[in-house]
Amino acid sequence: MALEFDIRKYNPEDNTLIDGSDALANQRDQVISFQNIRNQESVFFKAFITAFSDTYSPNFNSVEVFGRTDPIQQYKGTSRSITLAFKVPAASESEAFENLGRAGKLIQMLYPSYASVSNALTLSEAPLVRLKVMNLLSKIDHESARIESFFSLSNSLTDFYSDYKSTAAPDKGVLGVITSCTVNHGLESEGAFSKIDETGEEPTGVPNTILPKLIEINVSFAPIHEDTIGFVGDQSEFNNAPSFPYGVSLRKNTTEGNIPTVVSSNQAEQEKTLEELRQAAASAQQAEDLAKAQLDKTKSKMGRSRKGGSRNRKLSERALGEQQTFEELEQASDSAQSQYDALATEMGYL
Repeated sequence: MALEFDIRKYNPEDNTLIDGSDALANQRDQVISFQNIRNQESVFFKAFITAFSDTYSPNFNSVEVFGRTDPIQQYKGTSRSITLAFKVPAASESEAFENLGRAGKLIQMLYPSYASVSNALTLSEAPLVRLKVMNLLSKIDHESARIESFFSLSNSLTDFYSDYKSTAAPDKGVLGVITSCTVNHGLESEGAFSKIDETGEEPTGVPNTILPKLIEINVSFAPIHEDTIGFVGDQSEFNNAPSFPYGVSLRKNTTEGNIPTVVSSNQAEQEKTLEELRQAAASAQQAEDLAKAQLDKTKSKMGRSRKGGSRNRKLSERALGEQQTFEELEQASDSAQSQYDALATEMGYL
């Protein structure tokens, strides 16, 4: 996507200064983005990151039971918190002016929406945002990752690395809430530009107007996951989000390349390969069943909905997407089951 970082955008200053960070942001998409999900408005910052931490905290309730040395740990949930700090430097007065505007857009996203501005009690929407920090913090396409995982036994190691990429699109950011945002204008350390008015005969300083040379922003962010993270099945053999949280999918640890038709004569290695194939087939079948149930549910809603209207159109579009997903998962399930049957037959189990 095309970004617009230019140190002369608002004030075409007469100098030969070249800012390499513009190229990194515009051409390499090394940016941080925030998107207001209420109006889809986004703001970008160059990725001068000074701190970035992603903390996961499993929450257990400790219960002491008579007769047990250790307390029972009852799982309650896993919370996630993100701390992001970055600097917004200005190489020119024009960029300092734009930095103030970008920081202002971010601050505006912290406030809610009202049905009526004349009555503060008419709160209509909470300030939810999407935050994206390149490939380190982005929304994962879990459905595609699950499909890829079922074919992972036939993909080469090079494919997994070459297919890994990210996008600067702000709608691919992680949904959540900003719990705190601190803006430091750096006046005590870096100072500021004095805005100059050059419209007159001679340049003059504009009273009571300065443009900070460096803005530091510290954000605390609490994600709201849009998919269920965890494992499914009696033996937790199905990972519902195999590429969470960085979008990285790895091939299963088996013999490189396609599953061979003639396996090693070593019985232990054969048993291990067969078990991996059995688990892959079971996971693929379960994913197919879940997709079929979702498709049937959508079709049922379409049957109850009145003909025509935007709701019915949205249901139809959703059904088409779910039908495609189901067919892909069905093919993956058949492929995984065929590989398992072939090896099991060769080993004499079928």
